[in-house]
Amino acid sequence: MLSSILFAGVGVLGAGYSVVVSAVAINRGPWCLVQNGSTSAWTYPFETSDYLSNQSSWSECVEPVGVVSWNLSLFSVLLAMALVQLLLCAVQVVNGLLGALCGDCCCGGVSVSSACTSWYRAMRRSELFMPM
Repeated sequence: MLSSILFAGVGVLGAGYSVVVSAVAINRGPWCLVQNGSTSAWTYPFETSDYLSNQSSWSECVEPVGVVSWNLSLFSVLLAMALVQLLLCAVQVVNGLLGALCGDCCCGGVSVSSACTSWYRAMRRSELFMPM
């Protein structure tokens, strides 16, 4: 039971890290080659601008071709999957904690509390989707 809680906690931390990295990458924009007159430099051209609502500014990135749409697609999918992972691992942590705290909700044949029992039964039903 404890290992399930610990591993789900590690999953929550990993998912949280992935959410932060994805959100920062979407906000910052891609690293690409930008031409300013006769000079060119590799930089983050959208760091200070709102490139998400201004699709015409995507042409600032000369190379690699299509890097802005690729960057948005990759990190949007990663963000969505990290949020799903965060939700599932958080439910697993709660499930493990309730299982550890409530156990079978009996203490010498006497029911401990009806609230604990109803929460525990609801969480055990959710194990159909996430077995321990």
